[in-house]
Amino acid sequence: MICTSPVGMTWDTETRRGHLLITLTFLQLIAWSTPFPALTGSGPLYGPNDFVYVLNASTIQNMVFYSDRAWLVEFFSSWCGHCVQFAPVWKQFATDLKEWRSMVMVAGIDCADDLNVGSCREFEIMGYPTLKLFPKNAKRNVTSEGKSVLNTGEVFQRPNSMVLLKNNLIDALIPMFPQTLVAFNESFSKNLLTPKSFWENPEFSNGAQFLLLVYENSDSHAGLEVALRLSNYQKSCRVVRFNEKNPMYLRLSLDGWPAAGYISKDGTFGSLILGNNQDIIDLLTKAVIGLAQITQIEELPWSEVVGETHKGLKGSGGGALENYDNIPSNLEDKVSTEDLLHTVRNLLRNEVGLLQKIDGPKLVALKNFVSILSQYFPSDRREVQVFLVKLSDWIRHQREIENYKYLEKLNDMEAELNPWDIDMNIWYDCRPTVPGRRGYSCGLWRLFHTLTVIGLEKHEDTQILPAIHGYVREFFGCKECAKHFDEMVERDNALQLRSIRDQTHWLWKAHNEVNLRLIGTPSEDPAFPKIKYPSSEHCPECYIINDFDEGKVEEYLLRVYSRPERYMDKMDSDTRRNRKNMNGTASKLSSSSWMGGLFSLADMGIFMMLYFSIVLLLVFAYIHFKVARRRRYDPIFCLHRAWSKILSNY
Repeated sequence: MICTSPVGMTWDTETRRGHLLITLTFLQLIAWSTPFPALTGSGPLYGPNDFVYVLNASTIQNMVFYSDRAWLVEFFSSWCGHCVQFAPVWKQFATDLKEWRSMVMVAGIDCADDLNVGSCREFEIMGYPTLKLFPKNAKRNVTSEGKSVLNTGEVFQRPNSMVLLKNNLIDALIPMFPQTLVAFNESFSKNLLTPKSFWENPEFSNGAQFLLLVYENSDSHAGLEVALRLSNYQKSCRVVRFNEKNPMYLRLSLDGWPAAGYISKDGTFGSLILGNNQDIIDLLTKAVIGLAQITQIEELPWSEVVGETHKGLKGSGGGALENYDNIPSNLEDKVSTEDLLHTVRNLLRNEVGLLQKIDGPKLVALKNFVSILSQYFPSDRREVQVFLVKLSDWIRHQREIENYKYLEKLNDMEAELNPWDIDMNIWYDCRPTVPGRRGYSCGLWRLFHTLTVIGLEKHEDTQILPAIHGYVREFFGCKECAKHFDEMVERDNALQLRSIRDQTHWLWKAHNEVNLRLIGTPSEDPAFPKIKYPSSEHCPECYIINDFDEGKVEEYLLRVYSRPERYMDKMDSDTRRNRKNMNGTASKLSSSSWMGGLFSLADMGIFMMLYFSIVLLLVFAYIHFKVARRRRYDPIFCLHRAWSKILSNY
């Protein structure tokens, strides 16, 4: 079959469109076939099936201010061990309060996400997890010392009991919703002689068709919680609370204390039996729904309510579930340079950078710690070393540091020197297998060990441990973790250790003590269980029966921490070795580092695809100009028509 161009068709019309279609098709094929890694960032502690509303920097102020309901927000960090342990409690709390949504929202924001750090700084978050309550109709700005400043919310204490947490929130909600939650005193209730008197007084009915009367002590929260559970149905029913008996108590033939009864606008009324061993709150809620014939609203996770999904939060702050398919799955005890750089960048930006002002003991701690970093951080690039030295020198000359000046300095120096030549979405040796595990906390321990070990290797008896302790006490976001570390330092009088060898050994023992305390807790990554370190598998010579040989442990620490490695360099080496074993020889072109590391395998793949695509296009052009010009047969047009038919089928 011969395909010819229709009469009157010119090169400038359909044929050009055919060429354009072919070109775009090849480019699309390139995009589909190029094996880019899918880095998803850090996994959030709260997912799409939870009832915790996940806020971020772009939504938090629009949500919590000028709202017709209160907001209780957890400011957390996905790497913080205590946040991980608190997450199941917060999820359950949000689930229990899902029926209260018309009056209060339970939410969370991850301060480990780079995009949220600025918001957490604005709301003056100094540690994790921090709960803050924003009342109904909270204003965005408040006056402080004659100035208009951002309303940072009220710190909400986090008790150990779920019941106390719930009751404390109820107490805070009472003044916000007095019509729904305030109990009526004797002056109101003494004239309530008949059920009809309730409907004559709009103070009680407030437009409802069914009233639940609850008699309970003033410090009881049962009636209040029932009112909150039924708050979505206030046009149908209402809870009226009394703290003392009144004429209606007798009219309803109530007995005992607490007690409950009901009256309906259709004239029916009666009492409700409260069993001794029953959940009174659940019993009363179900009784009202049944008697008032209320059609219940299905409570959905917030991702479905607002029509959006909980998005993964980028993992510069902590453990992530990135695509680690290309990373060897061995459990070799190594320290990667990438993780150390990731950690230093995190602590400088996401922890120190949270403070509005750095002065007093905090400034002293920062000067000491950055000075130690500038001396003992194992830089494999001159830019990193220069960055740390210049930052230390700048901080050393400051008497106090405003946050904006500190961040400006970081931005300027990072733009000048580019010290963080790594992917901030990936942890390597500190990679997690569960959201919120390892990551930054693992990197911080490795950084601390590296600093002391390099000091030991240099035989310099410097005060590295006091600098580490100062940083943890003044800046580490997990305040419970910092408290435990501070207690260990004080208990062992560790700040008096002058020898760097003693400081190195103490830090190793402290790490093992922390591991022992965290065994079996929610913050433990199941693929990396908390064990004695180093393990007998990695260092069998470190053990004497069931105890450690501290001399061998020291040798092991020196071996592991004194020479951090670039993980990507190791991957390049492993790739070349594997290909050599498979093919008998290693091709220079197929190595994952080409032209001195300028281009990677992915880059070379793109170049090759583009090369072959251009060759094909040139061939088509040649055929058209040299052949189709002398014949009515136009291969480009034919290919265009054939390809259009294929695409139309899809």
